[in-house]
Amino acid sequence: MLLRSRWRLFAYLLGCAFLVSTLAFINCYPLVYSDSGTYIRSAFTLLPPNDRPIGYGLIIRAVTWQSTLWTVVLFQGAMVSWLLYEVLKQLLPATISIWRVHLCLVAVLMLCTSMPWYAAEIMPDALTPMIALMLFLLFVGQGLAVLKRIFLWICLFFFLIAHNSHVATSLLFLSLAAVFVILGRRSSKRFWLIWSGVLTTTLAGIFFVAGFNGAHGLRSEFSPSAHVFFAGRLCEGEILGDFLDERCGEENYALCPFKDELPTYPSGFIWGGSSMVDRLGGNMLLADSLLKPMIHDLMSDPEYLGRYVRLAMVASVTQFFQTGTNTGLHSFPEDSAPFSAIKQHLPWEASMYLHSSQIHNAWADISNCDRRVRLVLFLSVLLVLWCWRSINHAVPLRSLVLILGSWVILNAIVTGSLANVDSRLQSRVTWLIVLTACATLMHTPWGARHLNKYARIQ
Repeated sequence: MLLRSRWRLFAYLLGCAFLVSTLAFINCYPLVYSDSGTYIRSAFTLLPPNDRPIGYGLIIRAVTWQSTLWTVVLFQGAMVSWLLYEVLKQLLPATISIWRVHLCLVAVLMLCTSMPWYAAEIMPDALTPMIALMLFLLFVGQGLAVLKRIFLWICLFFFLIAHNSHVATSLLFLSLAAVFVILGRRSSKRFWLIWSGVLTTTLAGIFFVAGFNGAHGLRSEFSPSAHVFFAGRLCEGEILGDFLDERCGEENYALCPFKDELPTYPSGFIWGGSSMVDRLGGNMLLADSLLKPMIHDLMSDPEYLGRYVRLAMVASVTQFFQTGTNTGLHSFPEDSAPFSAIKQHLPWEASMYLHSSQIHNAWADISNCDRRVRLVLFLSVLLVLWCWRSINHAVPLRSLVLILGSWVILNAIVTGSLANVDSRLQSRVTWLIVLTACATLMHTPWGARHLNKYARIQ
């Protein structure tokens, strides 16, 4: 009987995986972004890219069997579905039929948030909000079976090394959690055990990626191109330009010959035929080595460090309000990086890709979705704030709100400060706010009355 129940649950969650990945099937192929080609290529060659960690490539390798990208979006949909189910088990009484509430929750998130757009895309952005759900289950979850906990730790390791921002956000989250617990005098042995485990997993991921890079001809660093991206970030606010104007008479920095041609936006510094990276030789690793002394001197100067801190603070707040559905879903034709990678490594799917809706710019304008998502997000924030005092006694729910809310804020700080203000970097996590609002609503008297309809028949 127990085995039959588990198989039924597995079948249900698998069905939900297809539901969460619906947009990929509507599109007739998984959605792609300009960076998708790099991740696909790294999955098949197992060579680390110069500008991003190998983690997402390893995940693609593990779930595609080197035969199709459909299993990637199904894996992402299955993980979202399963994590939501496990979160609901922590929040709801045992008498409630979880799958009914879960199905309603998935439907709300599918219709009113950015979640389905990222789950159906070949990009590590789909994993960013899942890390927050894993942290909730690891820190707060009760009654999780040993195999589930082991699976969570394994997924956490690979999800963290799927994107540079994941590691930085994790370290900031651990720092914030430690301060919160110490100041609140709510320390416990279990908390510090999990905290140490997450820290160890994060550090292990850093060393793993650094070692993997070193073993494949790159520098043994977690991010061998970090100085390139940071230099691009410093182009905003004319920080880098003013620094070069002041110092190029004394120092012979690599960018001095181009100090009057610096772009005003990070992407212009890194990408394109006239980018600074291209002018420094076109090699990301060479450019990083050339830029390292300049970045060190700039950040050692109190004036320019202060200007960067001010820029980072403004950018972090601005990033927090970038809440569109998704961006960059325009057509990537036959001369694009995504198609090139698919044509080379999955030639049997090239035709399917070329006949997808995205190729015909079906998703170039999703402004109606953006408006709906922003309205629901605004109402969700109001609901959580309005009900906060009344739910403060519900420990799992309060912890969920604090963990997911912190993750959304820290994501804005990390991406806004170290990368650039970009809607897709923030909208990938905003559906967590709607999730907390739905969970909060379930704990109101109105929600409790409706939940009783889903009570199991005893």
